[in-house]
Amino acid sequence: MKLKLVLLTIFSLFLLFSATVVEANRNCGTMDRLEVLKQEDPNLEARMQQVEAHTRKFMNSESADKAAGVITIPVVVHVLYRTNAENVSDAQIQSQIDVLNEDFRRTNADRNNAWGQAADTEIEFCLATVDPDGNTTNGITRKSTGKRSWRTNDDMKKSNKGGVDPWDPSSYMNMWVCNLSNGILGYAQFPGGNPATDGIVILSSAFGRYGSAQAPFNLGRTATHEVGHYLNLRHIWGDGACSVDDFVSDTPTSDGANYGCASGHVSCGSTDMVENYMDYSDDGCMNLYTAGQSTRMRALFSAGGARAGLASSNGCSGSGGGGGGEPTASCDDGLQNGDETGVDCGGSCDPCGSSSSCDDGLQNGDETGVDCGGSCDPCAPTGSCDAPSGLASSPRKGGREATLSWNAVGAATSYTVRLRQAGASSWSEGTASATQINATGLTKGATYEWGVSSNCGGSSSGFTYSTFVAGSSGRTSGEIFDQASLDINVYPNPASVNATIELDAEQAVSVQVFDVTGRLVWSATQEYDAFDNTLQLDLSDWQDGAYFVKVNDGEETVVRKLMVVK
Repeated sequence: MKLKLVLLTIFSLFLLFSATVVEANRNCGTMDRLEVLKQEDPNLEARMQQVEAHTRKFMNSESADKAAGVITIPVVVHVLYRTNAENVSDAQIQSQIDVLNEDFRRTNADRNNAWGQAADTEIEFCLATVDPDGNTTNGITRKSTGKRSWRTNDDMKKSNKGGVDPWDPSSYMNMWVCNLSNGILGYAQFPGGNPATDGIVILSSAFGRYGSAQAPFNLGRTATHEVGHYLNLRHIWGDGACSVDDFVSDTPTSDGANYGCASGHVSCGSTDMVENYMDYSDDGCMNLYTAGQSTRMRALFSAGGARAGLASSNGCSGSGGGGGGEPTASCDDGLQNGDETGVDCGGSCDPCGSSSSCDDGLQNGDETGVDCGGSCDPCAPTGSCDAPSGLASSPRKGGREATLSWNAVGAATSYTVRLRQAGASSWSEGTASATQINATGLTKGATYEWGVSSNCGGSSSGFTYSTFVAGSSGRTSGEIFDQASLDINVYPNPASVNATIELDAEQAVSVQVFDVTGRLVWSATQEYDAFDNTLQLDLSDWQDGAYFVKVNDGEETVVRKLMVVK
């Protein structure tokens, strides 16, 4: 009876039945990734200091006040997808470009006068119409992948790792849209980094403002936040306590991130600017950049600036000059150009989503397939009702949870998943609408059996079965998945007295903790233990601020941020 109750609990606590899981709070991976890059590239800090010196010179000069004119940045969006939901539509991509333009030009409908320093940055964005070879493009690349999720190690930016290489980063702002792991909504590379990995990565379910975007991150502000990092803005609290600066004079000092919409929250003796795009507020709460942030970003485009090439790029116009104007909308060439808001629709063309677009042989408007889905008739399932293949498991939270995933079946409308601990006489079952599901309440080190079948309207397939050991990655024979063998969880976070580092590793690891200046403050070596892989931190003598926990197993490096607040 006790075992049965445990198994029932496992499925009663399944989290989300969607291809991408959005955490309740914003989680940006930019600063954690920066710490890893600094460890890997000893010259990165010096290059970033050069960018900072140029920025300060610009901000203190008269040219900062006189700088005028709209800067237009050509954008290329690389879509990496395994499921239909991850293959975001052209219209959803255009909605994200629209959000960026509204937010950076301060034409967003939710702007208000609560903060007098709110400003129009005079920076705009356009989907590229000319590729690096001079060919016509819609500014979007798409690549199907077997990877269930991507980590913040930049593999999605490398074709030899299954991703897509960036277009020339001196002429295009590269954005990768994919399914990110570990609850990360997005991350960006600061100016001064390696050109081979320059750009922005966004979780597909936090991209744009409709389609697969999920609340509370469904208004496109994740990209607005990450583009801020790409243009040299730090988090508004400076990733530290009250003494740590974000390098902008007209943003209030804060001692930490704000979540949800904590309007009126006071820290460091002043009201926090929770509405700033560089805080951690929900999309619906954000609505401004400040004049100081605008000047800091525009410094990058001045003579000698780290991103000056973008301002003169011809990526959005055959005649050159990133702000030189859009080509005329064609409305019938299968490309999104001119003032079109979708492929051959919107702007000066017929409205997107109109009834006439449902029979033109193109996927446009809000269609999820060619002439079907969205405002058109639903797309019909295709293919036979086969049993799923490619069963895989990935450990979470030190083995107490596991993500179970499988390959999509074209005709399936949902999937039935069953699970039991090895040796049990009965199964617990659940239903998933996408190709992964999370199991919780597992016993680390225990063996579990699980199976999945396809539900295709009025029929179902048989089950495909696999096994896994809680705390270890599992793969079926012949299938290849990019599974992380190293992960860590740091809690509570923020912490005040003690903190626990929980290791999900399959061999001995070294653990180091650095403060924001890069000073090593704590280190240890932890031997592998399948049942107790935790380390305790005594924070009684630690100062308030941000710390970075770095774990290395000889093959991989993982960094997590720990906030100490007393």
